[in-house]
Amino acid sequence: MRRLFGSIIAAAAMIGLIAPAAFAGTLNDHAALAGLREAKALFLVNVRKPAAVERLIRLIGLTERQLRAQKVTPHIIVVFIGPDVAFLTRDRRGIPYTEERAVADIQKEIAGLARQGIRFQACGVALHGMDVKPRTLISAVTPVGNGFISAIGYQEKGYALVPVG
Repeated sequence: MRRLFGSIIAAAAMIGLIAPAAFAGTLNDHAALAGLREAKALFLVNVRKPAAVERLIRLIGLTERQLRAQKVTPHIIVVFIGPDVAFLTRDRRGIPYTEERAVADIQKEIAGLARQGIRFQACGVALHGMDVKPRTLISAVTPVGNGFISAIGYQEKGYALVPVG
């Protein structure tokens, strides 16, 4: 009976009937985090779909909260490369009407996570390629010369690379 109940819970969580946070209560990352008091992560984002970027940003926020809940201080940097930089502008020029809501949600989520200490960067090469002026970025995002160089530098400083795209 216990095994059946566990299978039902797992299946329900997989199809989204139970909030992932509730299901995560039975899981932990103790083995991976053993001995750590801090964790440095660098998310290199190149997803190209606003709805997917929105979910990713929420997941990064969840990751930050879960690290803190497990008594590990997170240091998180998110670097946007490629066309995703267009989702980070105040004017939203070139964003199709059907993607406006997802882009607005991305920007709202970024603003909140930045207040919690997560840092966001936009690749200058991508900005140039997308004809986006750095001054049009939302205030929570810092332009950098080259997202790859930023990733290289932070990896050399001990940040774990989490490529997404």
